[in-house]
Amino acid sequence: MEVVNHTPFVAEATVLLDKDGQEVLLLLIKATYKWVKEGALAPADEQAPVYMAEVFYGEPGKSSVKYASDLAVSKPGTDVALLGHAYALKGKGRQVDASLEVGPLRKTVRVFGDRVWKKTIGGHSISNSSYFDKVPLVYERAFGGSDTTHLDPTRHGSETRNPVGTGYRMKNSRKVEGTKLPNLEDPKQLIGSWKDCPEPAAFGFIGRDWEPRRGYAGTYDASWTKLRNPLLPQDFDDRYFLSAHPTLVVKDALKGGEWVRGVNLSSSYEFRFQLPRVVPKIVVQTIGCDFIPVPKIDTLVVEPDLSQATIIWGARTMIHRRLHSVREIHFQSSM
Repeated sequence: MEVVNHTPFVAEATVLLDKDGQEVLLLLIKATYKWVKEGALAPADEQAPVYMAEVFYGEPGKSSVKYASDLAVSKPGTDVALLGHAYALKGKGRQVDASLEVGPLRKTVRVFGDRVWKKTIGGHSISNSSYFDKVPLVYERAFGGSDTTHLDPTRHGSETRNPVGTGYRMKNSRKVEGTKLPNLEDPKQLIGSWKDCPEPAAFGFIGRDWEPRRGYAGTYDASWTKLRNPLLPQDFDDRYFLSAHPTLVVKDALKGGEWVRGVNLSSSYEFRFQLPRVVPKIVVQTIGCDFIPVPKIDTLVVEPDLSQATIIWGARTMIHRRLHSVREIHFQSSM
């Protein structure tokens, strides 16, 4: 199977197994752009590679995901992620609202300077925010984390939606004073008590073992061991392959042509650009016939600090027991 890439971007062809062990041919075009002026994109000199596995900010399993794996048997929608910082107005502030718009999608995160819980006569209150010029938009700065302050290990716990975050405390916590609050919050669910457990708020990817993704992985019980292993469970849900936060998934998938706008997400206050309207063409030449699977936008990654956006188009076709018949795969683009 020969891959012929006629585009200025990165192309990849690989075979994955679906839930029932059927071979699926996954075809990807990954295009990295720079925005060169208001609204305009141009191919970047350096193209991002296809990621076969997650890339973490730090130690895998103990830090958040920077880049999600690009490989997925199914993608029921478009993942949208933004990597970078929130910037204070005029270079210095205690809080700011950072917002991202992508076609029909709207998301705002309220960003605070560093804060902690302080003890008061009536209980605990939030300290004043410190000043900042910019704050990293990572899940380590959002609500979550673990609480291991109790002497009894059975009373330890963690926030399953964001185990690497900050601010989480069990109701029986032995230590609240000095606990760091998240820098990133949903303005519709602002924290008022140390017992609050709001939705973690950020713009990046979420881990495979975080909720809600973990809940889509299916049931691995004695019945699965006996009847399905090593295949995925029957109740496996394809939404597991969506690696963006649910509020950053375009369910009907981006089509191209949508405008992207960010506020307080770059040093220039605002950025805007338009996604390309074209769809790459993929031709699979097999013994006897050719077929043309239609790709869709799987993922959009926006990196304002780099003036960069990456679009991943993916196409999937059943190829079970017919892989030997594939001779050439041609990736074409008018971009």
